[in-house]
Amino acid sequence: MRVTPGQNLSINVVNTLPPNPSATVPAGGDPTNNPHGFNTTNLHVHGVQVVPHLFDPVGTTSTSATMIAIQPGSSFAYSFAVPSDQPPGLYWYHPHHHGSTDVQVSGGMAGLILVSGAIDQVPEIAAARDIQLAFQTLNVFPPNAANPGAYSLEYAAYCTPSNGGYVPRAPYMFALVNGQQIGQLYFPSIAPPPTPPYQYQSYTPPQIQMRPGEVVRLRFLNGSNELLLPLQLPGFEVYVIAYDGVNLLAPQQIAQTGNNSIQVPTGGRVELLVRAPSSGTSSLVALEINDPNHSWPLFVLCSFVVSGGPVSMGIPTSLPTPTREYPLIADSEISGRRTVTFAANPASSILFGTALTVNGSLYDETGVLFTLPVGIAEEWTIKNTMNEGHPFHLHTNSFEVHSITNADGTITSYSPPFICDTVWVPAMPGQVVMRVRYKQWRGKDVFHCHKLSHEDQGMMANTLLV
Repeated sequence: MRVTPGQNLSINVVNTLPPNPSATVPAGGDPTNNPHGFNTTNLHVHGVQVVPHLFDPVGTTSTSATMIAIQPGSSFAYSFAVPSDQPPGLYWYHPHHHGSTDVQVSGGMAGLILVSGAIDQVPEIAAARDIQLAFQTLNVFPPNAANPGAYSLEYAAYCTPSNGGYVPRAPYMFALVNGQQIGQLYFPSIAPPPTPPYQYQSYTPPQIQMRPGEVVRLRFLNGSNELLLPLQLPGFEVYVIAYDGVNLLAPQQIAQTGNNSIQVPTGGRVELLVRAPSSGTSSLVALEINDPNHSWPLFVLCSFVVSGGPVSMGIPTSLPTPTREYPLIADSEISGRRTVTFAANPASSILFGTALTVNGSLYDETGVLFTLPVGIAEEWTIKNTMNEGHPFHLHTNSFEVHSITNADGTITSYSPPFICDTVWVPAMPGQVVMRVRYKQWRGKDVFHCHKLSHEDQGMMANTLLV
C-alpha cells in the first residue's frame, strides 16, 4: 500500500476463510488467552499513527468495547485519516484479532505500507533505487501420507497440543524474503526454546545486482512472529537512515565487521543506504544467535553482486526533520512515569500451564491498565523478568528509547535517543527506558509483546487515550 501524509487510507477487509469449527472452553480454561477463533480476523496498520482501530467501533473510548472481529463470510471497511505530519517511511499491516494473530501472521497474512514524503526528495535518496525486503516466517506441520508435498497449519481451539491444539512453534518453520523461500527449520521438539539440534536447510536467496559505487535504498521488515534479526552486510558501506518509519536527522554509518550489526526486532523495520564496493559479492545476513533461550541459525536474506561500470553516487549529510517526533522530549516535559513488567507464572487456566502476563495479569479485553492523557509526555520503564527477550510494541504513538539494560546487566544509553514503535527488551535483568508523547488521537488502544504467540496467550494490555 502507498499513501501520502494528509491523505485518507481506505481499506476493505473481506474474510473468505472457512467458518470456525465449533469449540468449547474447558472447565476452568481462559476463553480469551488460549488461542482460538483462528479464522476470525481484523486489521492493524502497524506504525502508521492513525486513530486507534482494534476495537469496535474504530476510535471508541468505551472501556467495555470488544475487538473488531471480522467473521468468515463478512467484511469490514476501515477509513484512516493519515496525519499531515506522519513520518514518511516503511510501515506494515497484519491481522490483530486476539487469539488468532500468531496463526494468521505465521500463515503469511501481512504486507508493506510505504508513506511518501520529504525524505524521498533528498537528492541522494531520490537517485537511489528503492528496494524493499519483507522477511517472514511460516509455521507448518509436515505433509501426511494422504497429501504428500502439502504442508498445513490447522489447530483445534481450546485443546491441548496433544489433542490437536495450538502450539507456539510448529515442527517446521519456512523462512521467506518477499515470498521466496530462503530456508527451512525443523524442530525435533516443538517445545521452546528453539535450541539446537534443530535442523536448518538453506535455499538460494534473492539476488540484487549493483554497480561499483552505486547506492541503493534498502528498506527491511522483520515480519516474523518471534525472531530478533541482527543484520550485517560485510564489505559494503551501510548507513541507517530510519527506524520504524521515522528517519534520523543524518545518516549513521554502521561498521559491518566483527559482531557489529543492526538489530531488528520482530515487527521492526530499518531503512538503509547501501553503497557497493569496487567489485565482489556479499550477502545481507541475519547473524547466528547462540543463546540458551533464543538460538537461531544464520539466515542469508539476499545476495549482492557488484559488476559493470562504476558510478559516483553520494550519501546525504542531513535528512529532513520528522516534525511529529521533534523536538525531542525534554526532562521538564515528563509529567508521569509508568512501569510495565513482562513475566511468566504458572496458571491452570492456560492449556500450556503458563500465563504470560503484563504487570501480573493476563490480557483482559474489557479492562484498561493505563489511562493516558493526550497532549502530555511520560517516561516508561519496560522490565523483563524472563530468561528470553521480548519485543515491546506500542500502538498509535512512536517513542524515544533512552537506555537499554542488557541481559548481562550492562546499560547502553542513547544520546540522542532513537525513535521507534517496537524495541527488543533483553532477557532478565533486561529493561528499556523510553519516553512517549500522546499525540492527537483518543480511544481504546493496546501495547503488547510482539512475539505473537506471547500476545495471543495474554502478554498484552489495554490503554485509554483521553
